[in-house]
Amino acid sequence: MTKQPLRVGRIRYGLWWLEEATAGARARVRAVADGTATAGRELRWAAELSVRAATVQIDHVRPEPMNDGRLLKLMAFLAFAALGISLVLGIGVSQWLMTAENSMVFAAAGALAVGFAVLALAFLVFASRRRRNR
Repeated sequence: MTKQPLRVGRIRYGLWWLEEATAGARARVRAVADGTATAGRELRWAAELSVRAATVQIDHVRPEPMNDGRLLKLMAFLAFAALGISLVLGIGVSQWLMTAENSMVFAAAGALAVGFAVLALAFLVFASRRRRNR
């Protein structure tokens, strides 16, 4: 009994050759994809734990009313910070109007600054209220 070579068509041989030639690359890609999936699962787990811990801590926060001296210092700090931000934004907007067109960087920075100022003032208002014991 003689063994004769298996006769396959050119297309099958080409596909077999391509599979053999790319086997190493496919194995490396699979290993990288598995590592990336593992890292993604770990990051998702860490983020979930962080969110849970943050929500628990936020639930336990009980702001106390500030005394007059501390409230005055905080309001003075906020006033000077707002003055500094308005000065920087005023200079930036004046430069922006003279030179750049269609640039919204300083307008966006101004919106953020106003938002943070309102947020700080809202905290002052609500932190100064006394809470009832439940």
